[in-house]
Amino acid sequence: MSKLVLFCFPYAGGSGSIFNNWRNYLHHSIELQPIHYAGRGKRFQECCYQDMNEITNDIFENITGYINKSNYSFFGHSMGGLIAYELCKKMVSEGLHSPAHIFLSGIKPPNHVREKKVHNLPEKEFKEKIGKLNGTPKEILNNQELMDIYLPILRSDFKLIEEYEFSREGYKLNTSITAMYGKQDDITEEDMKKWTDFTSKDSQVRGYPGGHFFINENYIDIIDLINLTLVGRGGFYDQSYI
Repeated sequence: MSKLVLFCFPYAGGSGSIFNNWRNYLHHSIELQPIHYAGRGKRFQECCYQDMNEITNDIFENITGYINKSNYSFFGHSMGGLIAYELCKKMVSEGLHSPAHIFLSGIKPPNHVREKKVHNLPEKEFKEKIGKLNGTPKEILNNQELMDIYLPILRSDFKLIEEYEFSREGYKLNTSITAMYGKQDDITEEDMKKWTDFTSKDSQVRGYPGGHFFINENYIDIIDLINLTLVGRGGFYDQSYI
């Protein structure tokens, strides 16, 4: 059997390291490959992305070697889910096989109209906005030296989301979808059900306790679902690439 690779896409401001602990719970046949965005983590010296095309092209170039040799799936949270969706479209446009499955977490469908007023807010208002999302540790929010480093990254990521333009060209994926949401988030079950329109394959919606960053407190349950979906009986895993 060829190996199963799970590419994980972090949220705005996040780095691939947020998924490192997942290796302890993923099925032994699944190889975790966190996506590392430019401008942070091991790629700190690189410039942040300007738009969605730039980030999808960059990730495509970095993972193509795995795609040709492996069964693969995507997991993306928030901004990462939108990137994962666009990367799926690019895989098809480049003649590569689609992911076996895509897990989309805490992100509304791509045709949803997104606000275009957060990334360029004055610093005080911007910090208040990201603080309400509860995804940035207070140790960073309250440390001006760290915020001087972190704010440009966040502004770049929010700009990428807010200026994203949905294209209907190749919009429907040939990939099964699991859409996840936090029951206390402002993203609802009805929002996530709309992802059904973006695939010709099966889809399911799962809700978890918590707000926008529900994946932090529910990651073991989420990984159990990933394991079941990709390698368990009754899951969606596409056997055609084995």
